[in-house]
Amino acid sequence: MAWGGSGWYGDMLVDALGASQLGINLTLITYKLALYDNSITPDFMAADAVYSTTGEIVGTNYAAGGKVVTGTTLTVAGAYFVWDGDNVQWDSSTLTGVRGGIIYADPLSPKRSVIGIDWGSAYSTADGTLLVAWASQGIGRFNCLP
Repeated sequence: MAWGGSGWYGDMLVDALGASQLGINLTLITYKLALYDNSITPDFMAADAVYSTTGEIVGTNYAAGGKVVTGTTLTVAGAYFVWDGDNVQWDSSTLTGVRGGIIYADPLSPKRSVIGIDWGSAYSTADGTLLVAWASQGIGRFNCLP
């Protein structure tokens, strides 16, 4: 098993926009970024995917559950729906094999997964800073045009 790319959790989007009206507000509720090694294979089409400690990184100055993503915004840029937020970092950390991260809705019960980001390779720190700097196009986006 291993990461195979990034993606939005499809069932979360269906539940948020469909009949069940899942209480997801991408700018008002607290979202956390949890870090994972390469032992997991995120299933972006799984029903009701939630935060899990399986494969989550363990190390100095990293707490299970990850860190809050602050400054989240929703915009439309060109033909894209864009979700963005402030960069997230772990200072003075010693972490090994950080392959990706999953952002989840922390206040929901259960804690629904929103988006998973595959870094493409594993990163480590040795009493250093792990900085997750989002792309200029945001944390995640999708095309609004059919």
